[in-house]
Amino acid sequence: MGDNAATTFRDRVLEQGPVDVTNPVIAWVRFWTQGWRFHGRASRSEFWWVVALELAVVGAALWIVGVHGTGGRWELYVDPLGAVPSPLVSFHLLDRGQGAWFGWGSGPRDVWPDAWDLALLVPTIVTIVPRWSLLVRRLHDRDHTGLWILLLVFTGPIGWLVVMGMVTFRARPEGARFDRGLFAGRRVPDGDRQQVLPTTTGVA
Repeated sequence: MGDNAATTFRDRVLEQGPVDVTNPVIAWVRFWTQGWRFHGRASRSEFWWVVALELAVVGAALWIVGVHGTGGRWELYVDPLGAVPSPLVSFHLLDRGQGAWFGWGSGPRDVWPDAWDLALLVPTIVTIVPRWSLLVRRLHDRDHTGLWILLLVFTGPIGWLVVMGMVTFRARPEGARFDRGLFAGRRVPDGDRQQVLPTTTGVA
């Protein structure tokens, strides 16, 4: 189902299931309003619009920080979870006393974030869950369980390539089984598939 004049903006944002998005604003609003929903599906267009918007926003933010702040502490990182600023240092976020601290990042230097760093840290942390949920719903649209995201954690570049390939291809109507829950449903037997396909709403 694509964007059309007969459907309001609000309906497109709140619609459950995969939505064929031609308006990037709809994709961006859905990213925030449905970012805590790990069941269901996300269309290919919805997923890539969010990645493209993140790339533009993060690229602009890193340029501003590079010109006016501590840009040498950051780089742009893109993977199936989206386009995010990645720290080149280890930031101290919480002082536990006696030299112990809680932080974020894996760089060779340990530093306290300044105001420019916080301008990148806070949005990055706030969007962690919406980015993960969007990827899980995109995998569902391809009829894959969201557990495939564990490849990004345990296999590094290999998992990056595998998951990226998964989210790139067109939707599979069988992914509708995930509309009932994160792990709900079972694969439809080939003999029954023809009865299921007309009722699904899988889109590219």
